[in-house]
Amino acid sequence: MHDLSIDAPLLLMTSDGSLCDVDTACRLPVRLLESGPAGGALLAAHISESLALPRVLSLDIGGTTAKLCFIDDGRPHMSRSLEVARLYRFKPGSGIPLRIPVVELCEIGAGGGSIARVDALGRVQVGPASAGSAPGPACYGLGGERATLTDAHMSAGRLDPAYFANGTLSLDANAARRAIETDIGAPLNVETDAAAYAVAELADEAMACAAREHAIELGKSVAGRTLIAFGGSAPLHAARLAEKLGIDHVVIPTAAGVGSAYGFLLAPVAFDAVRSRFEPLAQLDTGAVNALLETLEAEAAAIVERVAPRETCSIEATASMRYRGQGHELQVTLPSARLDADAVAKLRERFEAVYLARFGRLVPRAPVETLGWSVRVSAPQREALTAAPVSQPVESAAPPEEKAETTRLVLDQSRRERLSARFFRRDALANGAAIDGPAVIVDRETTVVVPPDFDARIDADGHLRLDRRIVRN
Repeated sequence: MHDLSIDAPLLLMTSDGSLCDVDTACRLPVRLLESGPAGGALLAAHISESLALPRVLSLDIGGTTAKLCFIDDGRPHMSRSLEVARLYRFKPGSGIPLRIPVVELCEIGAGGGSIARVDALGRVQVGPASAGSAPGPACYGLGGERATLTDAHMSAGRLDPAYFANGTLSLDANAARRAIETDIGAPLNVETDAAAYAVAELADEAMACAAREHAIELGKSVAGRTLIAFGGSAPLHAARLAEKLGIDHVVIPTAAGVGSAYGFLLAPVAFDAVRSRFEPLAQLDTGAVNALLETLEAEAAAIVERVAPRETCSIEATASMRYRGQGHELQVTLPSARLDADAVAKLRERFEAVYLARFGRLVPRAPVETLGWSVRVSAPQREALTAAPVSQPVESAAPPEEKAETTRLVLDQSRRERLSARFFRRDALANGAAIDGPAVIVDRETTVVVPPDFDARIDADGHLRLDRRIVRN
């Protein structure tokens, strides 16, 4: 770093949405397993706060996977467990459980490079196998021959073949159609449009089902949320997924294609120190627990102090609690970093509030037990990052009709027919520009589909907002 004349520490992203130094990462590499997706969740959380959106569902789709995260009041849902090395990819319960702090994500195999096929029962399948970036989808022209989700979008007319990846890659529309016809159309004896529709619809429905199931697992609801979509492929699917989930508002952030990277810049330097300690709440030894909390605080602070003075850091303590006999615990935030004389009553009250919010009911007279304790020490965000705008506002807006590159027939996913849609370049649309669907907005790293029932506008922060024309009551 010094050789490059960079006067800043080298920091790495961890799975819980915080930053740590290189020494900590080398000592605890397991903490970095889900660092990329965690960055995307941080971006969505930042946008939810800046736009005053209290209930958000984030959608992050890259080349291989789609990742969903529930965000409430500007905070991603967190977990203390992560499953890795699954025998059956994306199948919960088939891997090795790890006990580390992570952003809670629902992940399925539906990315731009996910390979589509027809199985022995005549069913269309998408993923989890992926064509990757090399050779990639057939339309890349790099040697790939298998049909992928990107090829389905290309066949449906949703991609601009001359301006993909900021114009660095020219897509082969004929190769995409051949792959879809060969792998999907011919086995099903259907036309290319029907085959492309089937591939995209299956991926969208898989995401919708995953979102609904994940919401039930977390005791949350999808209804009334705003969908924040980022990653190279998410804006292609965002509006259709919103239709399936009954969501009326979608936000596509500025530079959505590199959303996770932006999230890294918003992450605080922080560390969670965790210890297991099983104990019935009624028999809680507050003195022993306070000694443990002091040890955990010192452990976490020793890491964060390498970047920021301890006196400037914030401290948050958490207890893992459950009713006796249950197999899963809930994270309960303590009112302060130490327990006082009324700790048992306060912890029970806080646990019941969290439990009621999660499951909608309590278990009367059931004994409560604690399983572990954690302390998170966070350094204040650096002022330069906090103040840095995520967007690059354009000074004046021009009528969108003057910026339309062309009008093309695009396969609409909800109506299953080709509609005339205007194509726009995102960098030619100024803040305040409004576009009626159907339309396609081509950005440098991604493409946004605006269905007929949605309208799009560029807000004051440069984010693209999609709103259902008739909002549901």
